[in-house]
Amino acid sequence: MDIIKTYRGAGIILAYPLAFAYLKYFMAEDCDGFAFLRRLLFILGYILFNELIVRGSGKKPVKETYFWYSVMAVTAVTSVTGISDPVSMFALHLCAWYVAVLSCGILYEGKTGSFMLADLFNASVLKPFTGFGNIFRDITQIRKNGKTDKSSSSITAGILSVIFVLPLFAIATALLCGINTSFDAAVTGLLEQFDLKWFFKNFHLFIFAFPVCLYLYGMISQSAGSEGAKEKAGYGKLVGWRQRCHKLSPIIASVITGMFVVLYLIFFVFEGSYLFSAFAGKLPEEFTAAEYARKGFFELTGVMFINMLVFLLVSYLSKRDVIGRKTCNLTITALMSESVLFAIISFSKLALYYSRFGYTPKRLLAMWGTMIFAAGAVMVIASIFKRRDMSRPWIYFATCSFTLMNVVSSVLALS
Repeated sequence: MDIIKTYRGAGIILAYPLAFAYLKYFMAEDCDGFAFLRRLLFILGYILFNELIVRGSGKKPVKETYFWYSVMAVTAVTSVTGISDPVSMFALHLCAWYVAVLSCGILYEGKTGSFMLADLFNASVLKPFTGFGNIFRDITQIRKNGKTDKSSSSITAGILSVIFVLPLFAIATALLCGINTSFDAAVTGLLEQFDLKWFFKNFHLFIFAFPVCLYLYGMISQSAGSEGAKEKAGYGKLVGWRQRCHKLSPIIASVITGMFVVLYLIFFVFEGSYLFSAFAGKLPEEFTAAEYARKGFFELTGVMFINMLVFLLVSYLSKRDVIGRKTCNLTITALMSESVLFAIISFSKLALYYSRFGYTPKRLLAMWGTMIFAAGAVMVIASIFKRRDMSRPWIYFATCSFTLMNVVSSVLALS
């Protein structure tokens, strides 16, 4: 058997155990001292699974894949002690989806960039459900290429029969236990003797692991079996759709963004002395440090989020290379500059709060979120002056800073 077929066969064997481990251990609600170890082992298993299937399809993962592998491993290790366990778990799912298409070199844009959401949708929905039955196809293909004598067919039929009958036998036993208490006690005692109670306790997981197995294998195998033709066609359609959206006059776009710019300038006139007091490390007389840090922080974060939505709206809808475009770019630059200023103010509030009351994961999470908004605004300004998409550096900044924050939080928590 050649090495490619060996890789594919190993991937098929690993699919179901990995699916069960996902339900039983990776998604476990308890965050005890070994939770990070279980998650790390699962992530390493997933990385191995992805490598086996991709290489079993005659491909080699692109080099960028190993960066995301390292991000997944570090995030898994620091998920419990990092800045946020739910955010880390969500990030691990995003990375797992993204790696499935990235490693096979079938990104819509050909690289990490502004079409990342489309790539994630392709990996999490389109690929797994179109390849839901791929594992049966590959098993059949391996058997056809191998020995097909009567004895091997008989053994296969026997194994499949046992796998099918065992769940029915367990269900019949459970039904009988519900009828007679003495029989139930006898079965329970027998299970305890043979240590099979764990199996029946997790029987539902064995059932649900089957569709998860089909999903995981379908996602990666369908990606590995693609040459990227559909993604190239899809990219052309997405670009065409984006161009058709450019119907808004830049003058109207300038008015829209200008309204927000003027609104914030007026706000600074009323609240400037209060907002900037954190830079000097001084507090307004009527506030304690905790009250000052909390008051306005979430509102400022909401404003930064709104500013980013306004930019996306104007960017996707306004016409290109027409009269008024320069004015529109100036108002967007002003709006993003104000977002950077809001981010700096928010960060100074958090820094003052941190200096008074010390470390908590939520405070580091808030700092990271503030940095992400500030970096996004800076990238928008840079994209206007350089006239090129800056989504890629922002994605890598967000990823690396999140990983770094998790490491810092873990070090502080352990120390």
